[in-house]
Amino acid sequence: MGRFGLPTNMKLKDGRTATIDFLKPNDSAKELMNFINAFVDEGANLSYDRKFTLKEENEWKKNHLKGFLKNESFCIIAKVDGKIAGTSDSTRKLFKLKDNVVIGLAIGKKYRGIGLGEILLRKNIEISRTKLNPKNLYLTVFTTNKPAIKLYRKLGLKEFARLPKWVLQKGKYVDEIYMKL
Repeated sequence: MGRFGLPTNMKLKDGRTATIDFLKPNDSAKELMNFINAFVDEGANLSYDRKFTLKEENEWKKNHLKGFLKNESFCIIAKVDGKIAGTSDSTRKLFKLKDNVVIGLAIGKKYRGIGLGEILLRKNIEISRTKLNPKNLYLTVFTTNKPAIKLYRKLGLKEFARLPKWVLQKGKYVDEIYMKL
């Protein structure tokens, strides 16, 4: 086992095993792109409203790998049966906001409700606290994403701000909630 206890295997509620590890240079940008673009097709509760190109995904990957070396960001990936099932990343903000770290979490549709989100988020928080040492660790969530809000509360995140009718989601403006540990 490497740094921060990764890679690791975690048992999911449905009996399958998720392998969790940091984003690596040999991870396929095409597979990452297809994973994130599936959320756009789904109309999921993420801020993306268009698909990413392979060039954009390669740039994202390159930036996260560089950010990892500089203690500015990281991404962990969960694979089930060799396929990307979920990702969670943390990114340090810039300049006067550099003591704040924002968390992201994305769980593929077929892998929701089996504990993967909780496993990834717990691991992300543990790594963020050690590697990035933030004053504030936070995330944002749409009010329409009830399962995510429930998970975040379970893990101790508390709402500290709400932007009313902030995000256009499926033709309707919904609130965006900011939550922190």
